[in-house]
Amino acid sequence: MSHLVIAEVSEFLRHTLWLGIREDPVTSQLVTSEQNIVLTNPAQVGLPQGVVRQMSLWLYHIAPNEHLRNSPFVRRKDPADPNNDDVQFYPPLVVNLLYLLTPSLQANAGGANDQLADQRVLGRAMQILHDQSVLPMQSRQAPGEGAELHLSLAPRTIDELAQVWEAMQQPYRLSVCYEVRVVRIDSLRRRSGTRVGERSTAFAGVES
Repeated sequence: MSHLVIAEVSEFLRHTLWLGIREDPVTSQLVTSEQNIVLTNPAQVGLPQGVVRQMSLWLYHIAPNEHLRNSPFVRRKDPADPNNDDVQFYPPLVVNLLYLLTPSLQANAGGANDQLADQRVLGRAMQILHDQSVLPMQSRQAPGEGAELHLSLAPRTIDELAQVWEAMQQPYRLSVCYEVRVVRIDSLRRRSGTRVGERSTAFAGVES
């Protein structure tokens, strides 16, 4: 898939969360719009007009996939010549995406609203991602192409999470990490050389 796949995955996960949240009679009253599930970090200021951060799904780290670093070369269509579907490209870049999922209801209301609201929203979000831990995603940028996303709750100690919040210069808040495997970004680098078309064998006489 193209270099746009990372952004597509983030939008796709947000939409998946929204569809599940709005079906629930409790959480649909707490998170009231898909746009209120923001893709920026939970401390970001200056949100677009009309957007209230009720949940943050923040891509905070991208890591190479440790199992697919030595993938084979790939034969596919040449983007510059659609009629040529036998071009050999270098292996794709294969990465895992790490997201920090943070309910932000208490932060928006200054702590004056229901003290359990964040926990209710987070519980529903975790239920959604648990029930849909394998998600097929069709690319909007490249019709006919897609990816199978595998979601898992990424175990992080309280110290590791605290370091993420310290990097944002914010006090720690209730949050969880999710890992998405695997995301492939196609290489545009071609392999030099062509496929063998003909092969011949010749025998020479041996002097006695």
